[in-house]
Amino acid sequence: MDGKLKEHNRLFHEAYLKLNTAQRQAVDAIDGPVLVIAGPGTGKTQILAARIGQILKQTDTKAGNILCLTYTETGRVEMRNRLFTLIGSAAYRVSIHTFHSFCNEVIQDNLSYFS
Repeated sequence: MDGKLKEHNRLFHEAYLKLNTAQRQAVDAIDGPVLVIAGPGTGKTQILAARIGQILKQTDTKAGNILCLTYTETGRVEMRNRLFTLIGSAAYRVSIHTFHSFCNEVIQDNLSYFS
């Protein structure tokens, strides 16, 4: 294992240990959807980033097969940064969009259906 990967694994482990029991349950739920209801500043972005990291670590899922949607561009950038901290360069293969940019991409890729 190279040094960068070891460092990201260490950072992932440290972030995981900081989660409370309910947050860990959300991160550890690999199959199916997870509903996280929480107010501002309670760690939702961290939970989602850790869950993506956990899915990539525990399964054969490829980073390019994960879609992550946020409400704001700021949220999109924050998610990418947190993912990079936890999983390294694989973070750049995860599709992270705002809802609007994702929908726009779907429309642009399928214009014939919208004319």
